[in-house]
Amino acid sequence: MLKRRNFLALSGGIVASVLTPGQSWGNDARALKEPGSFIGPQWPKSVLRNVNAEKKPPTQNFDFHPDNSIVDNIASVPLNVLDQIFPDIVITDDEIRIFKKTLARFSRLQKYIGYGNFNVIGWDQSLRFARNYQQIGKFSRAELEFIEKLFAIDANSLGFYGDKVVSRLSSSIVKKDIRKIPRTGHYLFRGDAFDTYLRIRKDIGDSVVLTSGIRSVVKQIYLFLNKAAEVDGNLSLASYSLAPPGHSYHAVGDFDVGKRNFGAKNFTEEFAQTDEFKRLSDLGYLVIRYPQNNSFGVRYEPWHIKVV
Repeated sequence: MLKRRNFLALSGGIVASVLTPGQSWGNDARALKEPGSFIGPQWPKSVLRNVNAEKKPPTQNFDFHPDNSIVDNIASVPLNVLDQIFPDIVITDDEIRIFKKTLARFSRLQKYIGYGNFNVIGWDQSLRFARNYQQIGKFSRAELEFIEKLFAIDANSLGFYGDKVVSRLSSSIVKKDIRKIPRTGHYLFRGDAFDTYLRIRKDIGDSVVLTSGIRSVVKQIYLFLNKAAEVDGNLSLASYSLAPPGHSYHAVGDFDVGKRNFGAKNFTEEFAQTDEFKRLSDLGYLVIRYPQNNSFGVRYEPWHIKVV
């Protein structure tokens, strides 16, 4: 079995191809290949032969929050409001087949390497796993171009006005910079993020739980594709509930918290009515990344703790 510590020890820098910044979704994908495209640290063959990662999210003593819970809530927005705030950029009919195949491949990748590993895996490592294991299958050229175009899309055109905090598909998460949070399947960055979480647990107690920590670019792409699938390929609607790839502060420090045993409601406004949220608000040192009526074009997220 590939242990988490061994997986992280082998993770390193990643280099990949990108599109011209600001290229619109409707344009053809023309990747600008950089020197060393898709070249990264070599995985020892012994490791690649013996990967037998967990097949389901880790067990824990509180409600596990599936990824689709992180990106819900579109149904609660009135249609007349949606018509006003979303420009309706939708995946074209010609690209639906590639979109579905790409999403299915990411799903197989997560299942094969394990939920926790998938939260921090890099793009180069993802390509290597896909290429070496038939259970995942190698990404096709069309799928790679689709992913590159998605990462390069102008988020403002979707109605999302947050910053792009990860400017390259070739991002990396370094082992020494992160800490695993037991029984959650999640990691936090050492320093401000981890210290803030410990302080919350000390001040509030164990009724507050970590529901989402670090999300690599790979994980964010998968979440975004999942959300887009739920809303018939509408990327604008997807960006209301989930930051487009490269725009998530989860990649650089932010994290989500919830109430123990509150389930998927931790990712709805119902969390703001809990005693846990009220106690968090009273602490005085926490800031919510996406407050009500925020300027980012994002729904209210009372669970999202701003760190960076």
